[in-house]
Amino acid sequence: MRLELLGDLLIRSGDGSLVTIGSKKSQALLAYLAIKPGQHVSREKLAGLLWSSTGPDQARQSLRQTLSSVRKDLSHIAPDHKLLVEESDLLSLDRSVSCDVAEMESLIAVGTEEALKNAIDLYRGDFLDGFSINEERFDQFVTGERDRLHRVALRAHAQLVEIQSKRGALDEAIGTAQASLRLDVLQEPMHRTLMRLYLQSGDVVEALQQYESCAKVLKRELRIEPDAETKALQREIVQLRARRTEPSAPSEAGDHKKTILIVEDNVLSRELTNAVLKSAGYAVVMAKDGAEALMMVGRESIDLMVIDVDLPYIDGHSLLQAMHENGVEVPAIFISGLPGDDVEVRAFEVGAVDFIRKPVKNSVLLARVAKVWRDVG
Repeated sequence: MRLELLGDLLIRSGDGSLVTIGSKKSQALLAYLAIKPGQHVSREKLAGLLWSSTGPDQARQSLRQTLSSVRKDLSHIAPDHKLLVEESDLLSLDRSVSCDVAEMESLIAVGTEEALKNAIDLYRGDFLDGFSINEERFDQFVTGERDRLHRVALRAHAQLVEIQSKRGALDEAIGTAQASLRLDVLQEPMHRTLMRLYLQSGDVVEALQQYESCAKVLKRELRIEPDAETKALQREIVQLRARRTEPSAPSEAGDHKKTILIVEDNVLSRELTNAVLKSAGYAVVMAKDGAEALMMVGRESIDLMVIDVDLPYIDGHSLLQAMHENGVEVPAIFISGLPGDDVEVRAFEVGAVDFIRKPVKNSVLLARVAKVWRDVG
């Protein structure tokens, strides 16, 4: 037997077909036992939970009658197997009985991408959606569990978005973030996540539209504005879009523009650096990882590289080493937000001409680039 409690209450036999359990009290009893797999629940607790509006004697009598009905219903589902386990004053369901709530929480605990996807698929809707037995204690339990499991599902979505975005599956991450917002459109952090994902995929317009959607729903539902972090992200995206459309300033280097290769996996950092260098009159090309950068330096004339150390596939240190081994010599400024001195020491060991720690101020970047031109002549 299987109980599906996420969304409408459904009870299935071993072959997957839907079965009917007589009364709502019987259904409530089975649902309560199902979300506590392997645990024994006392008759007294069940009586107080399911018949909280009556006296103790009447509650115990009602429980006895309901248990008799449940035994009969379960005997039709599994004639040769005892699904309701009764040990003196304690009750539980046989371990063969499955429940979507327990399965979802077990999958989330595993935490892999596949497990999280399967967990999210199990969340058809709110716990016991629309189900009530008009008993205060049971209905309070349902409300609390409904809220808890809703938060659990949202956290699972957030975990999955993080995993998908880290492996570069931006379309999948965007889809998961959108699904999370369908569950709860008031999640401002998830709106920000979706803005960043759109930006990483190169869709500035969609990122700004997501901000507008966030602002509208917060105003409509809560009568508040987006918080400072969300507004700051929106301003950053607007500035990025404006810089993209600005004409490049005349080059101080004469008719030949110096060409700078930016190697940065974060699209926002990459585009901001691109805008700063272009505004100073430099020609700019960009690579999102070390592997792409290696191909570019082999086919294009590059005067300087600005490399983020923490890159996917081939990190900045390994990139510069590989270039030296292949006889490709291009001055490189390393930038990094990684902690510790080792990353800077290693940068100079592999041949970097300069090192800048993130966050990088525009004036500092331009000054360091100008210094490279002076040093290399």
